[in-house]
Amino acid sequence: MARQVVPIDKNKKHLTTAEKERRGAAEKVMGEAPPIKTAPPTWLDAEAKKEWRRLIKECKNMGILSTLDMGALAICCDAYSKYKAATEKINDTTLVAAHTNKFGAKNLVINPFVMVAQKYSDTYKKYATDLGLTPAARMRMTTINTPEPEKDELIDFIKRRNRVRGTS
Repeated sequence: MARQVVPIDKNKKHLTTAEKERRGAAEKVMGEAPPIKTAPPTWLDAEAKKEWRRLIKECKNMGILSTLDMGALAICCDAYSKYKAATEKINDTTLVAAHTNKFGAKNLVINPFVMVAQKYSDTYKKYATDLGLTPAARMRMTTINTPEPEKDELIDFIKRRNRVRGTS
């Protein structure tokens, strides 16, 4: 898994001036992408299109998606739709099924729809995290966009003085 990119204002590495300028220009370009279109892709099924519209409505209010995110959002919505369909099949049947092997013995096996649901759940989670649609991803985004609090020199002085004296 690739490491996440850290904005230059939050990066603790010692970057050269040229590197900071290059990264700053890249961040500026990424921030100028046009907002995402509201129409879902035509290849999505009805449930995926419904999820697309729900997410677009919420994401437009937060301003976190652009046209560059359309493919990832479509995959996310498609995974949601397929996860929901697999879960409905599980609810209609059972979690385990009896399977008769070639020797005539009966074995209990996991319903194949359980594995399908797990696969699409993982896909949804991955893309939702990448797009900033999970609580943890949104928290990372807010820490990136939140300015550092100003240091209070008086409090710093008192802390240093107390350390020298050995009191807290």
